[in-house]
Amino acid sequence: MVEPQAEAGRVAVRQVPKVEGALVSLDARTGRVLAMVGGWSFKESQFNRATQAQRQPGSSFKPFVYLDAMERGIPPSEKFDDAPVSYGDWHPKNYEKDNWGPTTLHDALRESRNLVTIRLAAHLGMKSVADMAISIGLVDKMPHVLPAALGAVETTVLKEAGATPRLLRGGGWSPQR
Repeated sequence: MVEPQAEAGRVAVRQVPKVEGALVSLDARTGRVLAMVGGWSFKESQFNRATQAQRQPGSSFKPFVYLDAMERGIPPSEKFDDAPVSYGDWHPKNYEKDNWGPTTLHDALRESRNLVTIRLAAHLGMKSVADMAISIGLVDKMPHVLPAALGAVETTVLKEAGATPRLLRGGGWSPQR
């Protein structure tokens, strides 16, 4: 693409991106959207990746599992086992492929430990995790299966950003408690 410049006779070459993404910036206190980008060129594509693209949030979903625990009165000092576990043919692992043994929820969240998150979700029940995620607008629907606790669900960038202020208001769950 060629873009005319202010100086007469000058042009700039603009490369069409091969990959597009989305960004949402909001006020964490109010949830007000401050900026949103849904793609490179509305003229080229009216598909808004911030509001229309269904993506799996992966590990960024985990804090919402811990929010459900917090709202159910489970303290951050509570320990869950960070050890191998199997559910039928599914054998989840931590990203680092190591295990820490008994681990506080605070440390598990801080370090994004998959096995503790899965055990926490199993303890809470996936119906509870799903109901909370739906109630705060993070997802429209959610299967009651444990991989969903690790972010194997679909949502949009806007919905995930909009649910984040709830985490910040979520009852004061901090390492000092």
